[in-house]
Amino acid sequence: MKFQANKDVLSQAVIFVTKLLTSKNTNPTLSGVRIDVADGGVTFASFDHDVSTRTTIDGDVSATGSVLVSGKLLADIVTRLPGDTVTVSLHETKLIVASGTSKFNMSVMPLNEYPNLPEIPAAIGSFDGEQLAEAIAQVGVAALKDDGQPAIMNISVELTSETISFTATDRYRIASRDVKWAATGITEPTQILVPARVLIEAGKMFQAEQTVTMSLLSGGDRELVAISAGNRVVTSSLAKGSFPKVRGLLDEKGGGAAYAIVLSSDLIDATRRVSLVLERDGAIKYSFSKDGVLLETSAAETASAQETVDAHLVGDDVFVWLKPRLVIDGVAGAHSEFVRLGFTPSSDPVKAGPVLFTAHSSKDSEAIEQAYRYLMQPNLLNR
Repeated sequence: MKFQANKDVLSQAVIFVTKLLTSKNTNPTLSGVRIDVADGGVTFASFDHDVSTRTTIDGDVSATGSVLVSGKLLADIVTRLPGDTVTVSLHETKLIVASGTSKFNMSVMPLNEYPNLPEIPAAIGSFDGEQLAEAIAQVGVAALKDDGQPAIMNISVELTSETISFTATDRYRIASRDVKWAATGITEPTQILVPARVLIEAGKMFQAEQTVTMSLLSGGDRELVAISAGNRVVTSSLAKGSFPKVRGLLDEKGGGAAYAIVLSSDLIDATRRVSLVLERDGAIKYSFSKDGVLLETSAAETASAQETVDAHLVGDDVFVWLKPRLVIDGVAGAHSEFVRLGFTPSSDPVKAGPVLFTAHSSKDSEAIEQAYRYLMQPNLLNR
């Protein structure tokens, strides 16, 4: 096995297939990258039984063959090589990687212990890569990051003939974004659960692509989703479990008569400044009135802070206690100059109802942009 390739092209391919490799694999073989050299090009792939990535590049092939090597070490090597071209060859049990005056010998892993890559299922639709990346970034911040409740470490993907809806929650907040797409294989609404870490990375991987295709295999023992563009593809097993029925809350909450419209940058900057005096789990009190929104908080007897931001309030005065990091995520995720905060009426004057964040075009406009919605649950926060 031997081939020569452009260093930048080779580096991008290796980075792509190692992006989703984890250090949690107890089997070292599953942390490897498979290299298949054929007359038609060189294919790089990784697979840990749940998540796979693969891509093919052009290369000057001298001898065909296959090999399996450590993914992390290969990425570390090829991204730091000094020359413009790289020669990769197999000599007995060593993979030789050479460029310029550098030369590395890598031990190979047993190919017979490596799982077969999954077949790519039938395509069900396509969408713009930039829109996909934006939607997943907006929603991904709300996915649970630890192992406390596996079901909500996933992003719910609801598919119809016109839209894809991405939804995530960590119990304290719900984030959702709808994206238009060109469906080709959806006859009835379908919901799947995709691991959040996979979907978030896939969004970044395909951000620059004009057309990204989604493929789906469901209803059997082996269920998976594939996202692909050009010669690059990511597959993931679908997650099991029941995702909370939270989408309905986005329609029910925050749609009352009271709402405020605030310049996004002003609210983010003020939140960051006032939060400087907070302990780790502290919350800020946001008081909305005709004079604007007053942010105030204190950290016992050590420090306190307050700041007023201009806001357009419709309805009665209202106050809510919110965690600053979650507020910043919600406002920044709107990707708009203004953000609308819709308040839910509460029977308890001490405990405010959920607050719905949506993108807004201007301070005085009454139009609501519903493609992105972010609901915070103040009653669940520690104060």
